[in-house]
Amino acid sequence: MDSDTAGPRPVSLAKGDRARISLDKGDRELTVTASLRWDGGSDARRAKGADLDLYALYVPADAVEPAGEHPPGYVFPQLERGLFGAKDKAAAAAQKAELERRTDSGRAVYWKDLGSLAGEPYLLLDGDAKVPGEETIWIVRPDRQGYALICAYSAVGNGSGSFRSYGARVEVSDGRGSTVTVPLYEDAATSYWVAIAFVDFTDPQGVTIGHVERYGRRRTERRPVLHTDGTVLMDAGPVEFKRG
Repeated sequence: MDSDTAGPRPVSLAKGDRARISLDKGDRELTVTASLRWDGGSDARRAKGADLDLYALYVPADAVEPAGEHPPGYVFPQLERGLFGAKDKAAAAAQKAELERRTDSGRAVYWKDLGSLAGEPYLLLDGDAKVPGEETIWIVRPDRQGYALICAYSAVGNGSGSFRSYGARVEVSDGRGSTVTVPLYEDAATSYWVAIAFVDFTDPQGVTIGHVERYGRRRTERRPVLHTDGTVLMDAGPVEFKRG
């Protein structure tokens, strides 16, 4: 991925790209926002349902573990599955060995746990929008942040339809004129989960936002996992279920 710096002009990421927002992590007045925005896509799509939910899986700065060998894009591949598990047993065994070296952060801000700005985790979700619009996570104390994986979940009541068909995107901003938009490029109509953006506060020059766009397997309710070293595994977290 190519790194660029987002200045006052908004930046929209191409597939697999990343951009940096320069900031002073010691600035106590600074608030970074990560917003999930969606317009429902069309009247027909909105009529079927368009209740999306913003999740931020996160690793605090003091829980970040050193980075070792990482898969491409920091996301482990989804192994092709057969009736009795992974088709490629050797690849599955190798991935299992890699995962045993990782620790699930196990932390998330979402509609059932809104977080807090007054204390840890210094992240706060502004609420649960059940119609097209936006949900925003406010992030303060960047010096206390490590990684955040910005994800979206589609309520079961929405029926089939890709996140892209809802007009979904993520926007990360420092509130001072720098905004990075992370669009979606794929149509995955049977996925309830998408990991959209990776936000890296360990960047010594500011915060780096990366385009991820990885989808959960067909019809799975398991949310992604963010490990403490910044790697990601889809379809491996707790089961989340929201009818709408």
